[in-house]
Amino acid sequence: MNKITEGKDLNRIEKRAIEASAIAPVIKILFDKIGKKEALAILRDVNEKEAFQRGKDIMKYEKNNGINELVKDVATWGDGGIFEIDVLEETSNTYFFNVHKCPYYKKYEELGLTEFGVGFSCCRDQPFARGLNPKLKLVRTKTIMEGADFCDFRYSLESE
Repeated sequence: MNKITEGKDLNRIEKRAIEASAIAPVIKILFDKIGKKEALAILRDVNEKEAFQRGKDIMKYEKNNGINELVKDVATWGDGGIFEIDVLEETSNTYFFNVHKCPYYKKYEELGLTEFGVGFSCCRDQPFARGLNPKLKLVRTKTIMEGADFCDFRYSLESE
């Protein structure tokens, strides 16, 4: 892991790396105690709840529909790592993009923790969007973390 200097603000990738390094040994022990499937479900549940609350917290201070806040948040995903994204569509009600290089995957790969990547990071995307706006939905059919060449993100606001 990279050396962290005192007083330096950590970027999101560094924070996730610290979290992953700390919790992975616990999850591995839970594999033996309750089974891999259940242990990974617990990991996902915890991270999904945190992400939903983070989305809600952002909207406490914003008066938009969630798309603008989502675009701002996505812009921070690559802080501290190589991140390649192609925006396919961006309107007041949609934000469609593909991710071709994911610094989260790279970091988990360096740590030998890619099997936990979906539970540490990918699972956060949909609940975060719902926290921003309950009508903001994500359709994603593939992720780099699960072996695909790219992640396909399709966020849209449901109509009334």
